[in-house]
Amino acid sequence: MVWIRLCISDIAFLSAAGSISYGLTRLAGRILRVENPVLLLALQKLTLILYWLPVSFACVCIPRISLENGVRAYTGEFVCSSVPSMTVVFLILGIVWLAGFWLSVVCDGIKICRLAKLLRGNIPVQDARYLDLFEACRRRAGVGGVTLSQNDLLCSPVTSGLVRKQLILPFADYTDRELYMIYEHELIHIKNRDLPWRILALVTSWIHWFNPVIGLLMRDLDCAQEVICDLSIALDNAHYTKKEYAAFLVRLTDKEAANAYTTALTEDQSQTIRRIQKMTTTKRFVKPKRWMTGISCACLAVMSMIPATAVSAEAARLQEDWLRAEEISVEIQPLDDSVVQYGYDDGSVIEINRGLEYVPYSSKVELDMTINANTRCVYQYRSMSAGNSISISTVCDDTSATYKIGIKNKETGKMEWISGTGKLVYDFDIVESGSYVAFVENNNNFSIKIEGTAMY
Repeated sequence: MVWIRLCISDIAFLSAAGSISYGLTRLAGRILRVENPVLLLALQKLTLILYWLPVSFACVCIPRISLENGVRAYTGEFVCSSVPSMTVVFLILGIVWLAGFWLSVVCDGIKICRLAKLLRGNIPVQDARYLDLFEACRRRAGVGGVTLSQNDLLCSPVTSGLVRKQLILPFADYTDRELYMIYEHELIHIKNRDLPWRILALVTSWIHWFNPVIGLLMRDLDCAQEVICDLSIALDNAHYTKKEYAAFLVRLTDKEAANAYTTALTEDQSQTIRRIQKMTTTKRFVKPKRWMTGISCACLAVMSMIPATAVSAEAARLQEDWLRAEEISVEIQPLDDSVVQYGYDDGSVIEINRGLEYVPYSSKVELDMTINANTRCVYQYRSMSAGNSISISTVCDDTSATYKIGIKNKETGKMEWISGTGKLVYDFDIVESGSYVAFVENNNNFSIKIEGTAMY
């Protein structure tokens, strides 16, 4: 069940990275006075992407995976191990997450089905005045592949569709000025590809349903998109003024049409107020330079990933401490007073490498096997640093047989071991960095059966 723990951990790490990025974005808007909606929208899109990029998870896992003897080896319990208590906890967390995920999908699916039912009543626009103004606005915006429809079930204009885009008008008698407002606003949405980002945010909210920050990000993203459309068309427009545009926004609201799969001219009262306030305080709309946006996004990514990776690394360390604590409590008894002996291979026993039997390698090696007479079994060479240790715990079924457990340095051939009968337990400290292997040696003239583990 290791994969469940890794999946839940990955989702938690992603959620932490996205939340930190969102917090920094809000901080930039409030304290640093970053108010340009285009720059803020770019930072919000980056935040949304960080909810998907497993950078911190990779930074935790990659250092724990290496090649030993040409085979993939795992140097940390976080990647490959589990214990009964941890399996139960993460299984419960996995079930809770899956239940929340499907509940979110069903709730939004109901809204989408309700909207789809409304949109079944779409019919092509027949009014020549509506069509002529729409074609003129579409050509001026440089947008193609958009159809114009009408629906008597809608209260405000909306745009829907990712592939087959359509602008849908209610059956109402709009003036030319109002049609210009509707067409220009919705065509800007299409030109800026706002709808795919809303859908991405919706799917992200399903995965991170437990994180309230994603809901705040979705509202800020929608509002920033609307503000950009407002400022792009309402300032210095030849067909209407800012006041006329704001008055038209106040008249429109349609909660039934407000959906992640649509863009509407106005969705709720609080958002409309924010948009009007932004238009009132903005005299000139200037988009930031691309290099400025790029540098800002790069800085946000770095400032977000550093603490997110640190938090993820600490979470992985705590999980490994949990694993080791339970493994030690179950398999390793208090250390005895055995005396460590040192020496080199004198050729008195046959050495057999049993490490190739353990694929993929992990930080925990099972030593359960029968060892022939006068045979040393080595198990798994691993790169170890000074200050690390290899813990070996074994039990021999023949309590009268004397045998050894120890470690061997691959480069120098130096061995450290303790000998005894029955149960042997010892932590061998690594003094000099190098490649080391755990071994069990049978010095008897008969075979013995060993059970135990070695933990690197």
